[in-house]
Amino acid sequence: MSAQNIFGLDIGSFSTKMVQLTPGNNPSLVAAGSIPTPVKALFSESDQDIEELADALKKLHQEVRISTPYVAAALPESQIFTRVVEMPPLTDAEVASAIKWEAEQYVPVPLSEVRLDWQILSRPLTEDKNSKMEVLLVAAPIVLIDKYLKVFKLAEFKPVALETETTAVVRSLVNEEQTPLTTMVVSIGATTTDICISHEGNLTFTRSIATGGTAFTRAIAQDLGFETDQAEEYKKTYGLDANQLEGKVMQSIKPVFDVAVNEIRRALAYYSNKKPDDSVKRIILCGGTAKLPGLVVYLANALGIEVQIGNPWEKINVPEKIKDKLNEEGSSYSVSVGLAMRNI
Repeated sequence: MSAQNIFGLDIGSFSTKMVQLTPGNNPSLVAAGSIPTPVKALFSESDQDIEELADALKKLHQEVRISTPYVAAALPESQIFTRVVEMPPLTDAEVASAIKWEAEQYVPVPLSEVRLDWQILSRPLTEDKNSKMEVLLVAAPIVLIDKYLKVFKLAEFKPVALETETTAVVRSLVNEEQTPLTTMVVSIGATTTDICISHEGNLTFTRSIATGGTAFTRAIAQDLGFETDQAEEYKKTYGLDANQLEGKVMQSIKPVFDVAVNEIRRALAYYSNKKPDDSVKRIILCGGTAKLPGLVVYLANALGIEVQIGNPWEKINVPEKIKDKLNEEGSSYSVSVGLAMRNI
C-alpha cells in the first residue's frame, strides 16, 4: 500500500485528530483537523454511542478533505498491555511459539481475551550463554479491537493498522538521524500520562498512569472554588507558573502532577539500573496538556534533565498559512502525525 493511501487517526478522550501526508522522504501535509470526541465514544458499549462516534469521524474526514479511506489508528495506552521482555536468543519462528508463555506471565487477563503482537527490539551481539534478546510484547483486548473495527465499518474507513500510541509518538518526535540520544517521551493527555523510553528508535520501556489534564482542572476547581470551565481556563493561562496569581494555581496542580513526576523518576531509575552505560539524555513532552505554562521548567528542575516540547511537524512540509496554527497545537498532534508517517 503506498503511503499516500493512509491517514492517521487518534481518538483521544477529549479530542480526535486526523492527519494525511504525502509519501516519500520529504513528506508534505495533505490534510489535518480535529473535533471534540463525542462524550462516551469508545468507552461505551452502546450501539448508539458507537454510531455517534462513527458519524463524527465521517464528518471530520469530509470536512478536512482527506482523500483516502485507508486508516492507521492508535489504541489507547491505558487499555492495552505492553511489556519489554528478555528472552534467550531465539529465531523469529521460535519467538512466535515462545511468546505465549511469556505473555501468560505478564498479561493480567486470559490470553483468549486479547490479541498478541510482538517485535524484536535487540539481539545480543555476542554468543555468550547469559546474553538476552529484548522483545516488545503487546496485548490488546479483542473487545477493544472489535469496537474500533465496528466504528471504521460504520464510517466507511478501511483499516490498515492498529498500533500503540507510544509507537506512533516515537515515530513522529524522536529523530534518530539527527540526535541518536536515548529519549523519554512523556505524553500528558486528558485522563492519562503515558511514559516511554526510546533507544535508537526502538521502544524499550512503556508505562501509563491514570492522571492527566482533567485531574489538574478538578484540583483547581476544588481548591479555588471554581466551576469546571473557569478552572480549565485558569489551568491553561497560569499552569505551573509560580509567578502567576501568587502561585495559587500551581499549588493546586502540583500534588496531582507530582504523582506523574514520581513515576517518571521511577522509570528513569529503572532504566539506568537496567542499562547502566546508557542513561536517558532528554525528555520530550507531548499531548494536549504538555503546553501548560511553567510545565517544562518545573519538570526540568524536578528531574535535573533537559526537557523540551515535541513538535511532530518538524519533519513535515506545512503550508505557510496554517503553520502557526499547527505549531501552536503541535504536540497534541504527535500521535496522529506518527500514524500518518507509518508508511513513509
